[in-house]
Amino acid sequence: MIGNQASCDEDSGLGTKEELQRRLSLATPTDTVRGFAINNTLGALRQDLGSEAVAHCLHQVEHKSFHSFFNYPVSDHLRVQYTTAWMLSERYGGFDAAVRRIARGLAPEFLSSVVGRAFLALTQQGPKQLIEHVPMAFRAVATFGEGTVRWTSPKSGVLTTKRDFLLYVSHEGGLMSLFRTLKIQGAWVRGRQVGPLANEVEFSWD
Repeated sequence: MIGNQASCDEDSGLGTKEELQRRLSLATPTDTVRGFAINNTLGALRQDLGSEAVAHCLHQVEHKSFHSFFNYPVSDHLRVQYTTAWMLSERYGGFDAAVRRIARGLAPEFLSSVVGRAFLALTQQGPKQLIEHVPMAFRAVATFGEGTVRWTSPKSGVLTTKRDFLLYVSHEGGLMSLFRTLKIQGAWVRGRQVGPLANEVEFSWD
């Protein structure tokens, strides 16, 4: 959408092997994500670099296919996301931009699902009501973490997540994808990491 943007002023520093290992070391067997999040990542890789790149990425994980609404270890998601973002970094100008590109497909994929359609049905009153339900949508996708939305004006606020294995740049891309999907004009998003597994993402729209 023209005029919609995510902040990309500086590199997050999250795209290192050390950061991946740090996140993996904090994960427990109960920390899982729905397969559609992993499939979205693999779909972006397939679209941009082809099936051979996907096959290479899948060498990093035990599972070789993912059912969209089954739960899988967040460690699988992290390995697939990092490997994909590294492979796409040159094309998109860095790790952060690659993660945002991956996240572009999350909102359309989720909103077209049975759960996503039910989510939309609950939030027909406008963008504000929809975004207030983003933490609920997050819980439908992942077993870990918690999210809250604090409003700073009728059209701006801050999404905060805690014990969240997802990267703030992924949340930036996901929110921008949601704004684009809903054709919300003048959207702006800026995120930052505020703790070992904690993020804040500011957002606004016209």
